[in-house]
Amino acid sequence: MKKIFLLFFLIPYYFANAQIQYGVKAGVNFESFGEIDFNNLSSESFNGNSQTGFHLGVYATLKLSPFYLRPEFQFSYSVANYQEYGEIKINKVEVPILIGYKILKPLSVFAGPSFQYIISKKGLSLGEIEKKYTVGLQIGTNLELGRFGIGVRFERGFTDNEITILGDNNIDVTGRVDARPKQWVINLSYNLNRNKGKKS
Repeated sequence: MKKIFLLFFLIPYYFANAQIQYGVKAGVNFESFGEIDFNNLSSESFNGNSQTGFHLGVYATLKLSPFYLRPEFQFSYSVANYQEYGEIKINKVEVPILIGYKILKPLSVFAGPSFQYIISKKGLSLGEIEKKYTVGLQIGTNLELGRFGIGVRFERGFTDNEITILGDNNIDVTGRVDARPKQWVINLSYNLNRNKGKKS
């Protein structure tokens, strides 16, 4: 019991002495949604070609050397092309919660869940989306160069999610597309802290 109370009082002290950084980030997404399955062509499906999207956001980093916690908040635009069938475009808000580990002084690896809310969708003759709230996994690496950071990560959606495709009358469902994200992300970040504080 004494150890539990001691831990309870030490945790706030530990976090108070941890280094907190915050900044802005932007980058490109190379999205690839799942295939389209048409109801009248059950034996045939069509894969989408990856297109370049983008994201803009902010982040905070709580350094607990050699680990760190990095929550992010960002707007993301994704697009996939299905050739003659057209494009699917999705706008969403993402909140990744990442746990990282410093391999070398400037280089780290990280992983964590990404919570997403789909704001809007465009393209083809799209009907309702199955779920607007989804969860995925992000894993990647980050290189710090002074105040700048360069990151590369891969994201895969966990939550099963489909968008219906409507027929010419915009009523009948003619097919479905797997809307789970499967993408590579490259981003550039900038640390806004004026005082760099302790070196980790």
